[in-house]
Amino acid sequence: MEDPPADSGGGGGGGGGSAAAEGPAVQVANICWPTGALPLRLLEWKVKPGSLVNVDSVLALCAPIPQEKGTEAARLPERKVKSNRAGVVKELCCQLGQVIPPGGVIVRIEECSHPIVMKGLCAECGQDLTQLQSTNGNQQTPISTATVSMVHSVPELMVSSEQAEQLGREDQQRLHRNKKLVLMVDLDQTLIHTTEQHCQRMSNKGIFHFQLGRGEPMLHTRLRPHCKEFLEKIAKLYELHVFTFGSRLYAHTIAGKEPLFYIL
Repeated sequence: MEDPPADSGGGGGGGGGSAAAEGPAVQVANICWPTGALPLRLLEWKVKPGSLVNVDSVLALCAPIPQEKGTEAARLPERKVKSNRAGVVKELCCQLGQVIPPGGVIVRIEECSHPIVMKGLCAECGQDLTQLQSTNGNQQTPISTATVSMVHSVPELMVSSEQAEQLGREDQQRLHRNKKLVLMVDLDQTLIHTTEQHCQRMSNKGIFHFQLGRGEPMLHTRLRPHCKEFLEKIAKLYELHVFTFGSRLYAHTIAGKEPLFYIL
């Protein structure tokens, strides 16, 4: 018979008012034994304070205590107490050998704030946040603190504002060590020229022909004069970043064309 999951009681929030504006405050939840289950005797802990747990992680091994006389001889199988949420164990609320009554608090867990999310999955605890959103419905409290998109080529990767600030500080320190500034260079009409009109009388040398999708117009792109020499020299002095007002697909298609991806 499958063990019933532990219940979650109310817990105190550890964050301040300012954190609520950016994402959920730190929540500490009580993991309780279900009220309708038999009392348990705690035999062995499977976690300790500071342990990272996921949904269905085993917290403790317990022995059910039969309530009817005459059933003591027929020993009930041991039960695994499992967590119903992800986070970090803050406190073990029972001693070995102690009887845990129905509704009794077993552990306290600081819930995962899901600070790094990739395609709906938390990188810290592995929780599928899309399932939480469908379960919680139109809740007002944010599920994750990950609200900042950090990588242009991977828009599904989101991090919390704290993580973004830390990454920003690391970038700044790296630039100081390398003694470089960042140079932002526009793509169109600065490095390249792209048009839908292709002159058949012109040489095809150095022109890249491509479509962004089926049914899309054919595009023709050429490096502007002395672009390669400019980038090779300026890259020694600056950390280069390229931006465009065009679409993301257009930018990555251009950057992937030889020999452009060796330069950009």
